[in-house]
Amino acid sequence: MSSPFSLIRTKLPLILAAYPLAWLSLLYLFVLRARLYLGHWPQPYHPDPKDLGFTVHHQAVWFGLMALPVVALATVALALVGRRVAVDRRIWPALTFLVASIVLVIVVARLDPGGFFNWFAD
Repeated sequence: MSSPFSLIRTKLPLILAAYPLAWLSLLYLFVLRARLYLGHWPQPYHPDPKDLGFTVHHQAVWFGLMALPVVALATVALALVGRRVAVDRRIWPALTFLVASIVLVIVVARLDPGGFFNWFAD
């Protein structure tokens, strides 16, 4: 039976690969929270997301966005190091999941259903 530490160490790249999806969920939870607070869906430039009073949630979304490239690079590095030291020889599941989650975030941002990315970034 493996220890919890070794389980975390072998699964950490896969967990980090899910970070873009977690960030996307955090953004849409902010949008949903604004919807419940306002009584209507937010629209670009109305109201300003900073003025809603959800400062911690707002900052978490921004800092999460800034951390996306760092987490992606850390995922790749941990997958490669894990393969190098033979902790986990399979790097492709984590890297495939990372690429798929980043592509999903980019597609949703480009399509921007509801204009929520524009609203949040204004």
